[in-house]
Order: sequence, then structure tokens, then C-alpha cells
Amino acid sequence: MSHELRTPLNGIIGLSQLLQEDALELGLDEQDFINDLQSISNSGKHLLALINDILD
Repeated sequence: MSHELRTPLNGIIGLSQLLQEDALELGLDEQDFINDLQSISNSGKHLLALINDILD
């Protein structure tokens, strides 16, 4: 049961972090875009911690 939740969530977190890195490397000035990606990553990490606490 646990990997069905953790694996996709880790994928979302990883993709949001890659997009953040790419946006910074490309010099995108759209701070709202980067803030949204950070919010996705932080929320995913928080949700993953909650899932880990419940399942472990």
C-alpha cells in the first residue's frame, strides 16, 4: 500500500524540483512561476511526511 502513495508523490516532488532548477538556469524572471513550483515541492514533502507518519 505504501509504495502506491509514495512513488507518485516522489515523482511530483522530483519533477517540481527539476523545473525549479531549469527555470533558474534559464534565468526566468517569472517569480510567480518559481514560487508556485516551490509551493508544489513543499506541499508534496509535507504530504509525504504525513503519509510516512500514518503508514509507519
